[in-house]
Amino acid sequence: MKKYHLLVLFLFLSSYCFGLTGAKYLIITPDNFVSAVKPLADWKTKKGVKAMILPTSVVGSSSSQIKNYILNAYNTWDIQPEYILIAGSSSYVPVSGSSDDYYADMVGSFRIELSVGRFPCSSVSQIQNIVAKTLAYERTPNLTDPTWYMKGTTIVHEDGSVPPDDVYWENVRYVHNLWRHAYYTHIDSLSSQRGNNSTDVSNAINNGRIFVLFRGESVTNWWGFTMTPENLTNGYKTPVVVSGACATSSMNTTGYLGDLFINAGTATTPKGAVGYFATTVVATGTNLGLNRGVVSKGFFQALFGGGKLTMGDAAKFAKLIIDSIQPPNYTTTRYSEWELFGDPELNIWTNTPQLLTVLHDTVITAQPQNYTVTVRIGNNNLPNALVCLMMDSTIYEYGRTNNSGEVTFSISPPVLGTMSVTVTAQNAIPYEKEVMIIGTGVNEGQVKPANLPNITLLHTSNPNPITNGFTRISFTISEPTNAALRIYDATGKLVRTLVNEFKNSGTYIVTWNGKDEYNSQVADGIYFYALETPKQKFTKKLILTR
Repeated sequence: MKKYHLLVLFLFLSSYCFGLTGAKYLIITPDNFVSAVKPLADWKTKKGVKAMILPTSVVGSSSSQIKNYILNAYNTWDIQPEYILIAGSSSYVPVSGSSDDYYADMVGSFRIELSVGRFPCSSVSQIQNIVAKTLAYERTPNLTDPTWYMKGTTIVHEDGSVPPDDVYWENVRYVHNLWRHAYYTHIDSLSSQRGNNSTDVSNAINNGRIFVLFRGESVTNWWGFTMTPENLTNGYKTPVVVSGACATSSMNTTGYLGDLFINAGTATTPKGAVGYFATTVVATGTNLGLNRGVVSKGFFQALFGGGKLTMGDAAKFAKLIIDSIQPPNYTTTRYSEWELFGDPELNIWTNTPQLLTVLHDTVITAQPQNYTVTVRIGNNNLPNALVCLMMDSTIYEYGRTNNSGEVTFSISPPVLGTMSVTVTAQNAIPYEKEVMIIGTGVNEGQVKPANLPNITLLHTSNPNPITNGFTRISFTISEPTNAALRIYDATGKLVRTLVNEFKNSGTYIVTWNGKDEYNSQVADGIYFYALETPKQKFTKKLILTR
């Protein structure tokens, strides 16, 4: 028992290891779920969304204690929370109201300032399952069939009345148009009056659908399309599901479609859904379908044109829309009845993930320096990519690339070892690379003992990065001396000796055509050109990209 509590304390205190107190992502969970949720927290932190696991033994077991802890963090921490994950069912982490909005409302207005979601799990194995599905979806996207990212399914259960049926169909047509403008290759339009049933829905999900939208009257499960998610065989092709109906999720009872979708499968045999956004309230009344339709459409509006990248931000945006326009018969219940099951910081795919080209030094020395990362997709610079550098407890820097696709950090590696570089961006496969930190080796800069000839190393004749296959390197030697000009790769390996010996003083211009000693084209990436004398080395970096 003592060892177990020490583990919880270690995981909690380790969240403070990077200097500033606080975190962007708070995970509230019972103590016995801490280890199971740790891989998710580690990934979020590694990519630049600092995460903190808060066991209930630390934050309290009542809803008011938990809320007060979050509120204090929001108002006083250096790093302000943006995302809240409740990892555990209501029997482990209590609910206050019809959703978890209570924990995300920071000013007491019922509206949420934070993006919040819940894992409705009652066991360690269920937590491990949804964590595994979340990481597989976001960190290692399934590209065995890249077409499934461009497919969606809508389902309408008509109740035979007007206008609700008209509202349902208007909603799905709106979403269809968003998908068509995003060049989706396949869109299912299923309905009970057309004779479709749960088999058609299961077949669609098993074949790969990135989104599923349901509209119509239902409680507990989808009427006319009763689903058994545990029987699905969709593997890692886990969709995000939006259910615009009466309660197909519950905050206090298991066996509803929401928790069935989320908890389907195991950590090694995934299936079901990675996210489920739905109401938890059974209601009747005029314009109920209209109100719920506003939120259903708003979720997709947030992702396709609204600039929202995460599942929790899309859900928050959808709730903002209904509160902003307040359609006929709107009450605040229509706002607070929606609950998100899943990771609120999940980066949602709206297109097939693309491969990033990331340029940076892969070997650096343990000394203060500026470290630049350049991010591209294809031949285009990529702005707004999130870049994070992390090394144990000594380096933790994150930032977003500018319009040139670059971000520069000031770092001071104090010891030898490895530093991780992680890059994430919308609809891009995450990039993860280890950088070696060494004591000596190729490094941009100069080593110049006193009383030696003055050497100036320039690079003015051609742009850097190299984009046309060659570059001219200019340098000046003030006094006669032996000097050589060489090209090295980022690991310090000699690529080519351009000139083996200069003896006379003067200004020189030397051309490099991007080839090695064997006249073979070298790969795109980071290189160094070094002007070397017996006692001096002047080195500068260049980027080769074709």
